[in-house]
Amino acid sequence: MKTVVITGASSFVGCHLAREFAQKGCAVTATGTQTFDAYKGIQAERLKWIGGGVSWQALDLCNEQAVRSFIARVRPELWVHHAGYAVNYGGPDYDVCAGDAVNVAPLAYIYEELAKAKCGGVIVTGSSMEYSDTDQACLESDECKPSTPYGRSKLEETQAAAKLSALHNVPTRVARLFIPFGPLDAPAKVLMYVVENLKKGLPIDLSPCTQRRDFLYIGDVAKAYGSFAGDLKRGGFDIFNICSGEAVAVRSLIEMIVSHLGASSDLLGFGKRSMRPGEPAVSYGSCERARQVLGWEPNKPEAGIKELLRDIQ
Repeated sequence: MKTVVITGASSFVGCHLAREFAQKGCAVTATGTQTFDAYKGIQAERLKWIGGGVSWQALDLCNEQAVRSFIARVRPELWVHHAGYAVNYGGPDYDVCAGDAVNVAPLAYIYEELAKAKCGGVIVTGSSMEYSDTDQACLESDECKPSTPYGRSKLEETQAAAKLSALHNVPTRVARLFIPFGPLDAPAKVLMYVVENLKKGLPIDLSPCTQRRDFLYIGDVAKAYGSFAGDLKRGGFDIFNICSGEAVAVRSLIEMIVSHLGASSDLLGFGKRSMRPGEPAVSYGSCERARQVLGWEPNKPEAGIKELLRDIQ
């Protein structure tokens, strides 16, 4: 039974990863900054949903001694590095010092200790915000010049992981996520916000929602991480976009939700909110490398919407 550690497991993506690996028969230890019972709200719901087959460990990744002791004790065969500092990730006031302290600095002693434990590999959760703004499909080979502080922090994390992977000979894959969605996502995220308000029959104030984005259902994300686990046998360092490969107007997905729920489109107040300043009109990625190398095939965003609505019934 493979021993797997999932950091940041109280997050939307993190809880799905913990459940995915547990269902594959792995011995999963999920970590977060607090004890299991200290979490409230949506985070508590996520931890309950993960299920009893996953061990929980409160772990502050910025506490070097605690991290070293944890790795030495657990000796993970796979380390899924999903935890990160993402407060105000979409804006210019992102705290770059906190980002460095959480996203980048701990990697040095994490990799060193994982090498001692003979860990088989690391999966790092990256971000589409590492890329430069462009209206073309982002490729893993693109030169990255992120326009946001958060994007720069995540790019520094990727670059640090590449260097440490080579230094300590620990195989590593970076998953550059675009926009995952699904059950247990943050209630304020646009798709969940729309679903919950439509179910209550409440009017919804929205931006024009003309921006085109790359949405991917969380089940496809979890399967991609499972594919990474097998691909680590190739060794070395690699980056993959985890995306649908399609730029879809946010408005079209919202209208699809309305249709599937049989709700009234009169509840949708498009244009009652302003677009976020500096928000690009288009952002999407190419998933061809993941298809070719991993044999991973994402579903279309429209199929994901149907899955979401079915799963939350």
